[in-house]
Amino acid sequence: MTSAAPAAPAALRTIALGGNPNCGKTTLFNALTGLRQKVANYPGITVEKKTGRCTLPDGHVIDVLDLPGTYSLVPNSPDEQVAMEILRGLRPDTPPPDVIVAVVDASNLARNLYLVSQLIELRQPMVVALNMSDIASRRGQPVDAAALARELGVPVVPVIGHKRHGVEALKDALAQATVPPLPAWPLPEAFATAITTVGSALAALPTPERERFARRLLAQETAADLAAVRADPAVAQALAATNVDPAAVMQADIEARYRWIDTIVARVVQPGSFKPGTTMTDRVDAVLVHPVLGLGIFGLIMATLFVTLFLVADPLMGMCEAAVSWLGELVTGNMDGGTLKSLLADGVFAGVGGVVVFVPQIALLFLFLAILEDSGYLARAAFLMDKLLSKVGLHGRSFIPMLSSFACAIPGIMATRTIESRNERLATILVAPFMSCSARLPVYGLLIGAFFGSAMFAGTPYEPYIWLIQGGIMLACYVLGILAAVVTAYGCKLFLGKGAVTPFILELPTYKFPQLGEILRHMWTNTAKFLTKAGTIIFCLSILLWAMAYFPRLPNERIVEVTSRINATPVVIPTDATIEQEAEIRDARASEIDSAVAGAQLEYSISGRIGHVIEPVIAPLGYDWKIGVGLIAAFAAREVFVGHMGIVYSLGDPEDDADKVGKLEETIRADTYSDGRPVWTPMVAVSLLVWFVLAMQCISTTAVVRRETGGWKWPLFQMAYMNVVAYVAALVTYQVGSRLFGG
Repeated sequence: MTSAAPAAPAALRTIALGGNPNCGKTTLFNALTGLRQKVANYPGITVEKKTGRCTLPDGHVIDVLDLPGTYSLVPNSPDEQVAMEILRGLRPDTPPPDVIVAVVDASNLARNLYLVSQLIELRQPMVVALNMSDIASRRGQPVDAAALARELGVPVVPVIGHKRHGVEALKDALAQATVPPLPAWPLPEAFATAITTVGSALAALPTPERERFARRLLAQETAADLAAVRADPAVAQALAATNVDPAAVMQADIEARYRWIDTIVARVVQPGSFKPGTTMTDRVDAVLVHPVLGLGIFGLIMATLFVTLFLVADPLMGMCEAAVSWLGELVTGNMDGGTLKSLLADGVFAGVGGVVVFVPQIALLFLFLAILEDSGYLARAAFLMDKLLSKVGLHGRSFIPMLSSFACAIPGIMATRTIESRNERLATILVAPFMSCSARLPVYGLLIGAFFGSAMFAGTPYEPYIWLIQGGIMLACYVLGILAAVVTAYGCKLFLGKGAVTPFILELPTYKFPQLGEILRHMWTNTAKFLTKAGTIIFCLSILLWAMAYFPRLPNERIVEVTSRINATPVVIPTDATIEQEAEIRDARASEIDSAVAGAQLEYSISGRIGHVIEPVIAPLGYDWKIGVGLIAAFAAREVFVGHMGIVYSLGDPEDDADKVGKLEETIRADTYSDGRPVWTPMVAVSLLVWFVLAMQCISTTAVVRRETGGWKWPLFQMAYMNVVAYVAALVTYQVGSRLFGG
């Protein structure tokens, strides 16, 4: 039995693309909209909202909504919840579409038609886009689109999204969209009686809707459109009288739908030479998902990605820094010294540079992830790692973000969008910053070089093994971060509540060659999103840090005092010095004065005063106020610590001159308190290493965590938790180590 189909909508304004994951829906969305699209989040959640504009053959422009992929309108994840709510018209921020375009993978027709069977029940105009028909034909399973259209009662258009084949025909078909007739898939007699009983209590609903609502009520669906219906006393009484198992109703409904689907597939799929287990995907999977070979190949691929991120991104990051410096010099080079110049040079351009420098790493990471995902391999990688990660409350999809965080936590956290479970995604976000990112390396290098290099081991039996000792300490920093992540993940498993670890069920899509246009669009969209969202916060906070280091200004008498103290030591110029050598010596003295004044300014500034205020708090860790100032600056970015230490010790920024790094190492080793005790000792260095491994000190990361979690609750918790852990660990390290090894 079928019901008559209503007419198509009179005015077409919005269409929604719905379909299973990996059905080619987003590729078709890109083919329809081109670059006229935008990505945001649905209000109150972190599920992406992708919208675009499409021009029809008659010149009419419509809005296109790319819904999150879903296998069913009974949601199991936030993404599926959003798709269901939009299609049922339950989201106040997104009106229901005028036409639903059901994107169907022709090579997996039976599985895709299950969602179509539910879309039919929505009683909205619909068109079916039969995607990947070329793959179905190659497999010997060509689908007769005309026959499928007759079976479903709606237009069916064969398309190949990545080649744009059939896209114009799909646009034409939108005007002919019709509401499909309701098919009949009867349930067993026991359930049919219950449906009749409940349906009789739904007198307020149109007759064709009663059976559908009765099934959903008996299966105990929780969608918002059922709340008012369930509250009706007559309906509640009818439900109580049925006494049927909701799970049994749902299972019977699924089986009935698949009987209907099997009948359709038998009529529309033309017989061919397809034999299960003989596809290219099956042959490749025999190797790539092998429990031993698969892990080895996965490790090789990830190592290649990891190394490439460093090798390729590093020179590009240098170019970005140079470009920002050049632009800053171009703008401020002819300006007189003063607040405006400092604001532009040290605030605006330094802030912009802090954003832009991450772009190569982020763009490359999204490029690699797009290639791995579009090829079908990323799902296999998640499958391989799930068993190991699930033991500590993480997910198979957590591995890629965690690995990426060794380069930079920002793209690593952004990569958690592939994790469907909110709790598992949140746990991954919380542990990602424990991975030692590249920004920590300058700090590691300074401290290890200063206290565990030739100055410490020269003339000892350990001198030949300095490189091994230094490498071992560096490795220990990475291992400590991983251990902290494991413990934190296990804590999330215990405290985030039931369901923090969900079964890992995913589809392994067919392998295919990545499409250049798609992966470049993916890279551009996500990189631009980083710049426009997180970049704004980073920029503003960088200006704030500049102001804290710039104000209040050092009084002129203090500047004269610092200058006079340095000039008290006369400049010695050899009698045989050339003009160039004499100029270099005088420039060195001028640079020394500038650096000393900068150091005095820093101590006098808000940052310096805060350093003195927090000194009693950090003293148990072995730190003085100068280290405290460096820690404050490092909250902007960890690598800033090295440059700030150079300014504190009146050496300038060591990153501007390789010789200054060695000079800074010598200076911090020689620094003493007023009573002659050394400020810096090997245990102070180890304590600082522990702090930098465990502490959350990155404005960029905090900004991205805020954006990815949709508020300040979790980034503030993460910052407090990581910094408390870092403080306690550094305290224990210094206090115990000093007593055991004497500092």
